[in-house]
Amino acid sequence: MTKSKEPDLLVRKLIEKLSDKDPRVRRNATGALRMQGAKAVAALPAISRLLKDEDPRVRREAERAVEELSPSHAHA
Repeated sequence: MTKSKEPDLLVRKLIEKLSDKDPRVRRNATGALRMQGAKAVAALPAISRLLKDEDPRVRREAERAVEELSPSHAHA
């Protein structure tokens, strides 16, 4: 069986939550993705959009996630 490039179900569901109208949901989803590590790299484009979110807490969490999930920062 070949490995799919499609993110797993949890990552896909969390990516969906990044566009929720509630900033707490967006922030929590971003933090949960950050904690998923390398398997959440597919979420980077969606998380990057939150760097311009209206809520400063969402922006802050997005900054942390982008920093930790970026391939150049990934730990082997």
